[in-house]
Amino acid sequence: MDDEKNCTGPLIIALQYNDLFDLDSMSASTNTDDALPKGRAVTFIKAVQIVNERLVEQKETESLLFEVILIAKECSEEIKMKIVESVKYYGLEIGKFFFCKKEELINTLQSNKVKLFLSTDRDDVCEALHTGIPAALLYDQCDDHVLKVIISGDSIGFTEDSLDSLSDFGFSETQIETFKAAKICMKEFAVLIGQMRRRFGRENSPLCICVLTAWGSTNVCASALKTLRGWGLDVDEAFCLAGAPCSPILAVVKPHILWDCGLHNMRDLATQS
Repeated sequence: MDDEKNCTGPLIIALQYNDLFDLDSMSASTNTDDALPKGRAVTFIKAVQIVNERLVEQKETESLLFEVILIAKECSEEIKMKIVESVKYYGLEIGKFFFCKKEELINTLQSNKVKLFLSTDRDDVCEALHTGIPAALLYDQCDDHVLKVIISGDSIGFTEDSLDSLSDFGFSETQIETFKAAKICMKEFAVLIGQMRRRFGRENSPLCICVLTAWGSTNVCASALKTLRGWGLDVDEAFCLAGAPCSPILAVVKPHILWDCGLHNMRDLATQS
């Protein structure tokens, strides 16, 4: 596979410090010597570290590993120090720290060749996608040490012409452009994560890849699976909901990474064929 030959590690993932630490739970009475409260991304990093450990166990010279970089925007010198100290306290493996201005976020992601930008902020995710940076939601994951990724079958499975016709079903031009951008810029991540997944067997894998087709038909789901397979990514589970609510599936799977372009928030959409 040509894509596979051209893709090498590390697989760089960028997070923001406000997702790694729960600064909102801090109060004036918080002891300055205490580590920052854990945020949503801590569980994600622990799962990533387990995948890396398993890969190195299989091959000591393995180069296709996750590398997490942390970006902090507009924070004080005191918070900068607390971030670094808290990362060490919790035993989190962060490759690099970047402290920058808000408007420098995209440039920081591009200059570090980030393969996936994760955030709980949908606006940041959409902005990254529109500039050609692979981006997804950092979801409310479970703590079971298996790194779980959900990919939108709707965005992958629809053809270019089908995406253009989504305006007839209430999608805005901006949303349609986001879907198109997501499909294009996520290919390299899919190829890399596919290579990584194939390092493990079907049983006892520390990495689980799912496809969730929220409102497309079974044909769309099948097209998505075929496209991903062509990119070298074989999925572990596939869910075709055909317009049914996504929340029950998300509540059970509890993925770390939700690449959905906002689709799981759409309601009352007609099933596409």
